[in-house]
Amino acid sequence: MSGDSSTETPGFAETRIAAAGETWDAVRTNRFLGLQAVERLGSTAGPVIVEPTAVYFLVPAGSTRTWDVPQSTGLSDTHYVVLPAQGKTQPPGPYWLLPPRRPLGNTDDLRRALEAVQGPRPTESNVDLASLTVDQIKGFTCALCGNRLYADRPLGTFTTTEGLCTEPTELWACAPTCSALPPR
Repeated sequence: MSGDSSTETPGFAETRIAAAGETWDAVRTNRFLGLQAVERLGSTAGPVIVEPTAVYFLVPAGSTRTWDVPQSTGLSDTHYVVLPAQGKTQPPGPYWLLPPRRPLGNTDDLRRALEAVQGPRPTESNVDLASLTVDQIKGFTCALCGNRLYADRPLGTFTTTEGLCTEPTELWACAPTCSALPPR
């Protein structure tokens, strides 16, 4: 995998800022899910970039236009990705977990891996997105009941057209059960 140098801009510490959607697309997910997906995919993962809080999978150009897997984002024509230096394979900063010389990953396999590591998803949400507080959005308090989080679990990534969640936001709830949830 090598980007067209005309679409890359030099960055800090030999990184490059490259436009997605031309020679490849990328799928961004949080580090926890991303590393589990890499383990599940094994040698078929394709090039993988790790940052402190995120993992990027490089996949064929145009393959993420209809991407809709929760807790991940497809990056195509209008997005840019920071590419680590060619031989950088460890932190600090972005690095290649799986090198760029590998073939691009398969988008369908990645979709299945991310869905598998996330487990079953709830069919409906009890989250009142319009009335969330800043503390609930930042993950300091439960998105359902407002109690301080000490042990928590992800509810998923949510977006609304108004209020504080206008961009995809991962929300958290009390664990193992929240008092705001109906009994099982």
